[in-house]
Amino acid sequence: MKPVTTQNIISGNAGAASRGGALLKAAKILTAAFVLLSAFIWKIPAAARTCSYWTVREILKVYTVAGACGMEKLTSEHFYVKFRPADRNDAALVLETAEYFYRPVTEDFGYAPRVRVPIILHSSRAELNRSFGWEAKENAIGVYYAGVIRALAPQSWIYEDSPDGVKETFVTAGPMAHEFTHLMIDYLTGGNYPRWFTEGMAQYEEYKLTGFTFNDPAGAVNHGFYSMKDIAENFDDLPNQSLAYQEAFGAVRYIAGEYGEETLHDLIRSLGAGMEFENAMQKHLNLDYAGLEKCRRAWASSK
Repeated sequence: MKPVTTQNIISGNAGAASRGGALLKAAKILTAAFVLLSAFIWKIPAAARTCSYWTVREILKVYTVAGACGMEKLTSEHFYVKFRPADRNDAALVLETAEYFYRPVTEDFGYAPRVRVPIILHSSRAELNRSFGWEAKENAIGVYYAGVIRALAPQSWIYEDSPDGVKETFVTAGPMAHEFTHLMIDYLTGGNYPRWFTEGMAQYEEYKLTGFTFNDPAGAVNHGFYSMKDIAENFDDLPNQSLAYQEAFGAVRYIAGEYGEETLHDLIRSLGAGMEFENAMQKHLNLDYAGLEKCRRAWASSK
């Protein structure tokens, strides 16, 4: 989860523009503060750490949404989406798809957000990348950060002629199940999770609900691999991100297949109680990272 800034959409009058600029500046400052505070938060006791993380995340969420004050808004039972006027049809599809996944995801995790989840819709990949300070070559279609889901407008990346075709592709290959799972992990653990684990869980939930995978996780064994130490310590900096995602998915899928999905939720509960991930693995899997890698390799080779 990379730090983000808010792309403000200015409405028609000078007063709104002035307020929007001030809110955008505040959101940028709070984003930087969140990054710095995150490093500090993990040095304090678990109970205080969870409370501090929760508070900072919710403050940043408020300012992130406020930074989009000039955008239009559609609301459903569990979500709302902020969007440009030209993207109204896409916004409606995003909202419908989010609601479609809400019940199965919340039932899987045994948790429901207390308030509506905000979604910010971006009209183009360039705009999405700019809002996060990413290079132009980044090709994400969805991102979760600090209580907010961001999505790329379906019409900007789905090349289908019919509305039904766009809808089918967005439901099966779009980011909503994936990003909503990131939100669930974040709230259930108070931010106490390794990057590889939340990415593996998001892919696993997406796979369960839609059948979508980036690649066959077992195939990584035949095309090189990253060690569990690699993905645990350097996930975002690994040069082959596709392979890193495969490894994360494969590890989660192995745990679910060999220990049962309840063990994944046991791990999440332990993380939520402030336990370090390696200690949680020892408790619920009786494995360290080296043992998990060895068992996962054997499992993948047998597929």
